[in-house]
Amino acid sequence: MPGLEGKVLAVTRSKKEAGEFFQLIKKEGGRVVAVQAIEIIPETEAADKFLKLVSEKEHDYCAFMSAQAVRILFGRRRKKAVSALANTWVIAVGPKTRQELQKYGVKAVMPRRYSSIGLVELLAKKDQNGKKIIMPRSGEAGEYAAGALQKLGMEVDEVFLYRARTARATRAWEKFHAMLLEEKIDVVVFTSASNVRSFFEIAEKLGSVRIGAKVISIGPFTSAELAKRGIEHYEARDHTIEGTVQLAKRLLRGRSA
Repeated sequence: MPGLEGKVLAVTRSKKEAGEFFQLIKKEGGRVVAVQAIEIIPETEAADKFLKLVSEKEHDYCAFMSAQAVRILFGRRRKKAVSALANTWVIAVGPKTRQELQKYGVKAVMPRRYSSIGLVELLAKKDQNGKKIIMPRSGEAGEYAAGALQKLGMEVDEVFLYRARTARATRAWEKFHAMLLEEKIDVVVFTSASNVRSFFEIAEKLGSVRIGAKVISIGPFTSAELAKRGIEHYEARDHTIEGTVQLAKRLLRGRSA
């Protein structure tokens, strides 16, 4: 039986990026409002830098921290990227990232927890002293993963394939903001720390940052960014879009998170 009948859930992604969220919420009988908080800006020379580093240093591991990183790298240098990673143990931070890699014929393992913390836990199971890892990722990425892996004795290279900038306050944003203030939104789902920062930047431009809806975070670093702003929130146990939907169902049914 569907569990979100008559409920309105908002996600801080564009309609194109929120496809899975739309499908899951529709299946549960709910309605989705997608508001794009950030725009992705590829770094033009980053893909070549990545390939050069992998060729020169022959990394033991390559950890992809987002599906976006996979799309940007393989979209620009597909054949070269596949070839460069042939002898490297590839790690995908979560299911969507692994699915994106599979499109290019690249097999990847995943940590038990779909986050930077999970990545570190996975690699900490073995002696990594002197091992080399390269991480293609966002320019807004936090410092936790690189610092924790260095403490394991690893040599870490980060390549910032793209950066995020705050999206414009469009008509869609104005409509969403009005719905939020009128308490016509039941749940707001935040999918990254950068989404949190940009969300509140846009909301401030529109005049208010009050959120009467329940707030769900996809993972620990998103939660930390919400906590900085004193926003009461719930964190999905499973750090995926499906995990946030299951949490929303429990919250809106009055069950324990």
